Amino acid sequence: MYPILFQLGHFELRSYGLIVALAVFVGLWLATKEAERKGLDRSHVQDFVSYGLLGGIIGARLYYIVFSQPDYFWKNPWAILAVWQGGIGVIGSLIGGLIAALWYTRRKNISFLRFADTLAPAIPLGQTIGQFACLLNGDSYGRPTQLPWAITYTDPRSLAPLNIPLHPIEIYEILGYFLVFLLVWKTRKLYRADGLSFLTYVAGYGVARFFVEFFRGQPAIFAWNIPAAQVFSIVLVLGSVAGCYLLRTAAMIPVGSRKTKPQKSGGLFDEVNK
Repeated sequence: MYPILFQLGHFELRSYGLIVALAVFVGLWLATKEAERKGLDRSHVQDFVSYGLLGGIIGARLYYIVFSQPDYFWKNPWAILAVWQGGIGVIGSLIGGLIAALWYTRRKNISFLRFADTLAPAIPLGQTIGQFACLLNGDSYGRPTQLPWAITYTDPRSLAPLNIPLHPIEIYEILGYFLVFLLVWKTRKLYRADGLSFLTYVAGYGVARFFVEFFRGQPAIFAWNIPAAQVFSIVLVLGSVAGCYLLRTAAMIPVGSRKTKPQKSGGLFDEVNK
């Protein structure tokens, strides 16, 4: 494909960095619009971006180190920082971003569930765009196949094996994550309890990632030769189902039956009934 879009002397414009930047910009724009709709100060979304990116990058790198090549990084600790050579895990970035969001909402004293719902449509849309970067870069490539829609990388700067027909797993993910975005986008106004839009994304992503992983070329392994992404996908789906049950149950409790004990704002279940 095209890992480098433009080169002038020693300057290289890499497709990966450009498309990831576009994904972040589009996600930020959509999350800002969603914040306005939900009555949340848009500055919270804008301020959170740097923290979310930092948490996502750290989480993504740690996920790759732990489940892909732990022995290599143990012997070559300097390579941990060489992210430009590839080696990040999206599930790790989601965990890192989630931790950053929990910290940020607590620090700003705002509802985590409402904030998570604000970001919910932007995350799968950003992932959809970001997969084009993987497609052009040959990153996270698929298994060898003789199917007529296989793709073959020939550029030696690509990260995928060269001159071998591969499953276009990046395209599978583009389609899967875009369907998740549509699901979240179409249902976000139907929920009465905060947090359900975010859990819809989590469940949708878990399902999409579980099935896509069957076609991945070199998946990170958890144990017993089981892809780590599939293990975490099952956990995400089960966790989201349990979370939906808890939120819907909390939303159905009559207001008069609740204790009138004062509550601090910014808690996890703030504004569940709004």
